[in-house]
Amino acid sequence: MVPGNYKILTIVSQSATAAETTVSGYVDTLGYDYLCLNCNHVVSAAASPLTSLRVREDDTVPTAFTDMSAIVRLCGAAATSTSAGFVIPTANSVVNNVEQFNIDLRGRKRYIGVDLVPTVSGIVNVNALLLRGHVGKDQAVSVDVTLTTTVAQLRLNESC
Repeated sequence: MVPGNYKILTIVSQSATAAETTVSGYVDTLGYDYLCLNCNHVVSAAASPLTSLRVREDDTVPTAFTDMSAIVRLCGAAATSTSAGFVIPTANSVVNNVEQFNIDLRGRKRYIGVDLVPTVSGIVNVNALLLRGHVGKDQAVSVDVTLTTTVAQLRLNESC
């Protein structure tokens, strides 16, 4: 079940990416409480993970992606790195590789971005699913507990 109002966005769409090229994008999370980021990449050689994968945040529209602050727990690097929040798994050259981040936006900055640096050439994209959107009075839906039928019924909630 998808909780609350949601919005699906593609924040990075690349058909092909050269080796060691940073690919980045961000999403405005205003009005949402939860974010699911899916980082997809297909590489041309096995055992060639991304050089880095970072999730960042900022309160103002970034003029350059590097201006955003890194969320250390959501920054990945090679297995030998001691400063990363997680180790990037080995890439598979036969199937798509997906790293998924589920982020509670409460207490986070407004803009959340991601950047990926593939070790070898490949295809990269990042999709964002914003969840639990704040809704207006005429958009809220609730279960009507006053109905006595055995069939689930929904009605517009006028007292948000």
